[in-house]
Amino acid sequence: MVMPSKKATDYGTKARSAAALLKADEEKKEAAISEKARTAVELMVFEGLKRSDAAKKAGMHEESLRRALTKPNTLAYMNECMEVLRTSVRPRALLKMESLLDAKNESTQFKAAEYLDGMNRGSHTIGAAQVNVQINNSVQLDTPGYVIRLARSDERLISHQEQIEAKPLPSQQDVPDDE
Repeated sequence: MVMPSKKATDYGTKARSAAALLKADEEKKEAAISEKARTAVELMVFEGLKRSDAAKKAGMHEESLRRALTKPNTLAYMNECMEVLRTSVRPRALLKMESLLDAKNESTQFKAAEYLDGMNRGSHTIGAAQVNVQINNSVQLDTPGYVIRLARSDERLISHQEQIEAKPLPSQQDVPDDE
């Protein structure tokens, strides 16, 4: 058995570490978004500008911003900005809900209390982690639901019957008829 030389082992180690550094650099690279598109997204999210106004203020054509917003990197940046905005206004929203507990309208008081109690937080779980787990316990893999047959057939699936004559119940023998 031939053993590799010390020099060959050193080259292999250096190559592996260089490849690991390159891979780490590729993972660290931030998504490429133009500075104008970044500015326009921030104007839309944080200042509430319309797309056309944000594009003009950022020095872009509206069509260029529209195309930029179809790219995953730009959409990801916009979603990140919106999450920052949501998170930053949560304390104000909570304070407003607390002040609504003293409102004159009982419906408003109830909704504020319900919100603060957490009973209607299905759509208000911003910043909270959600995990959905589905467990299938069936052994059989093919488990169809309803089966719909679309084949043409001359058979009638529902048939009508003639009315049959009613028979009296045997327990009614001792019951007098009302006349």
